[in-house]
Amino acid sequence: MATSTTEQDEKYDVFLVHSSEDNGTADTINTALNEMGLKTFAHYKEGVEFPAGRPVFDNILHAVKQSKIVLVLLTQNAIKSQWVTFEILMGLEKSHREDEMCVRLVFEGISEKEREEFKKGSLDAIPDVVLDFNKESWKQTLVDKINERVKMQELLPAGNVAHGLVFNYFIGYLTHVLPVMADAIEKYKIKHIQQGKFSQKFFLFLPESCEIKPLEGRYGEFTIEKMGTPLEVIKTHGDKQRKYYPLVYRILKDGSDESFYFTGDIPFIVATMSKMNNMGFVEIDLNSQMVRFKMTLMELVQHRENLECKDTAKFISYKDVDESLADMIWKNIMEELTTKVPKGETAESKTVTRKKAEYKAGENEITATITHMGEGKDRATAEEIVTFLGDEERNVKFHNGEGKMNFEVLANARWNIFVLSEDALEDDTMVAQYLAALEYSICDNEVQVIPVLASGTDIKKIPDLMKWTTLLKEDEPEYLNKLWKFMNEKRTMMELIPSGKIYEGLAYAYLINYLPYNLTRKTPEGRDFTQRFIDAKEKYKIKEPCVNKVYVIVPKSCSFPDAGSSIKNEEHIGPLEPIVDGFRQYCLQLYRLTMSNGEKVCYAREYATPAIALHDMAQKPFAGVSKEAMNEQAKKFAEFSEEIMKNKIFNDKIGDVRDKCEMVYFDDESTGMDGVIDVLEERLKKCLDTGSYV
Repeated sequence: MATSTTEQDEKYDVFLVHSSEDNGTADTINTALNEMGLKTFAHYKEGVEFPAGRPVFDNILHAVKQSKIVLVLLTQNAIKSQWVTFEILMGLEKSHREDEMCVRLVFEGISEKEREEFKKGSLDAIPDVVLDFNKESWKQTLVDKINERVKMQELLPAGNVAHGLVFNYFIGYLTHVLPVMADAIEKYKIKHIQQGKFSQKFFLFLPESCEIKPLEGRYGEFTIEKMGTPLEVIKTHGDKQRKYYPLVYRILKDGSDESFYFTGDIPFIVATMSKMNNMGFVEIDLNSQMVRFKMTLMELVQHRENLECKDTAKFISYKDVDESLADMIWKNIMEELTTKVPKGETAESKTVTRKKAEYKAGENEITATITHMGEGKDRATAEEIVTFLGDEERNVKFHNGEGKMNFEVLANARWNIFVLSEDALEDDTMVAQYLAALEYSICDNEVQVIPVLASGTDIKKIPDLMKWTTLLKEDEPEYLNKLWKFMNEKRTMMELIPSGKIYEGLAYAYLINYLPYNLTRKTPEGRDFTQRFIDAKEKYKIKEPCVNKVYVIVPKSCSFPDAGSSIKNEEHIGPLEPIVDGFRQYCLQLYRLTMSNGEKVCYAREYATPAIALHDMAQKPFAGVSKEAMNEQAKKFAEFSEEIMKNKIFNDKIGDVRDKCEMVYFDDESTGMDGVIDVLEERLKKCLDTGSYV
């Protein structure tokens, strides 16, 4: 969790958030606030505007951090904007950190019904005002609302759900799978593939709907088949040895005799968000959350210090399973397999990396590429940019060919400029190259992408992921001078990501996508939760009472002993019969504890894997989790998980887990890991006293 904003950090009284289509209304409000003595951050104004090319995500964090109040103008244009919603969520996170509501909503031209519809769930507690410019008092009414001091209530904003889910997925799955993917693919090829080519990249498929659907099927001229045998990766996670089974697919194109193979995953964890919505736990703006999920995941996987995972994955977003998805897969594989391999390297080992010396030939020389559609207005715009930047005064060296170029050329330039028109946005290769250039930026923690919105292009048609970077508009006055000014400023990609209430996302993922499988489902032989304990008692010849309950261990430090280590006075007995779901097995381990009075009792326990995610987040320099925040969120994770397990909606929709599981939080920083024994003894004695055992 980032530290509280100080008065020194807050340079502005108000950060004015609005849709780009509402510049006129925003200017009226901004002028009025200035007249009333408030200093505003209005990014459409010269001098404080968002720099082109810098991630919108970073710009928003920067503006929110520097402003006391986030004032959100909601009109017919803005009310459905995912970025407006995202800025509200960032403001709510700031509010939680400072324990004071920093967000105000301003409705203009919105009906009362639309206003009520928007202010559902956690947004209901945000102070708001309805503007009527026909009333002389509107300025004072607005200023009074801004100056009103509002203490935070205990809301459940979903602002950080995606952030928590990303780390859960990355720490719990990708960190184990990506580093060994090349070896796993090589073994698979030898055993299962006689002919055909296998992509070395791990494809991460990110559905904007958050709905998980099978990839296999017929898509226009393409066919995607799921292979009967997956890859196999065996790794230790927490105190468990886990097997991971990434799926393998074959893609075929009509008229082609070759088979191409790839492996990949649709992160099942994103379905948590749609499930939360459907179950009625909390309302989530899925579009905003999926944008945040993808970009945070890209930052993690491609981070320059993440050498094990960097350049191992491809990120593909799509609206649903459709023809364009298969086309994107095919083009990514073709690009990978046809990239020129330098002498001494193999196609399998080829990665495109960026070396500073390659794109800065001299002290006063800047290299760039410009990507555009080959003909018409786009080409004319590109030529105008090249002529302006390439003159004697600026001397920018463009080293790409005509129009679109290959990924390696993009990787070797200091700046990648893209001319975005409606035609360009419909070109899959153009979009793929734009996202590839964005990945290079994330890799190097340095802004390198500058999108130029071509004259007359409707900004509404820009895909959400491409709006992640701030656009420079050709229609703006002096756009070429702004472009040159920007290219002479060094900007990093990432601000510190405020962690906010990550424990919520971790708890939802753990309890929706993992734990209920072990608690509510039956084994292949039809044995339910209690019968698994009865069978284990017979199998291991256990004579002592066996408490049919799972204790989830959550230490304050989020640190766990090495696999195979035991807790004082505890003996590991063996596994219960697992629950099987496809290729995945859900296991529980049985233990025997000798209590302080000499009695022995058996039970199941496991370490909370979300606590491992919290621990690893605290080690990442840009995750925004301090040691103190990690300690606090570990406790809140345990408490919030207990709340969820008692929730009637949860038990009705997911399965009844009451009396089957308990969170065991303890302060191991004071007592050591053995301190959990006292807490366990207390819980187990209650079960023995009430006869809750088999």
